[in-house]
Amino acid sequence: MLEETLVKWRDNIIRETRREAALEVRRRVLLEQMTARFGRLPHEVRSQVEQITSAEELRKLSRRVLKAKSLQEMGFH
Repeated sequence: MLEETLVKWRDNIIRETRREAALEVRRRVLLEQMTARFGRLPHEVRSQVEQITSAEELRKLSRRVLKAKSLQEMGFH
């Protein structure tokens, strides 16, 4: 019983760590894309991207950066 609980606990930690790592990679890639497209990003915009916790939102922004003409067009102010 205790061993089973510990295994579940470990598996949950591993799963959450992987999810967080994947989100961090998506954030970094998005910031690199945005910098390549728009130049140096304001601290406020970087902070907003770093606070995004939805993988789907990061995917949408990664697609949007390909066509956007400005940070405002991407939804950043």
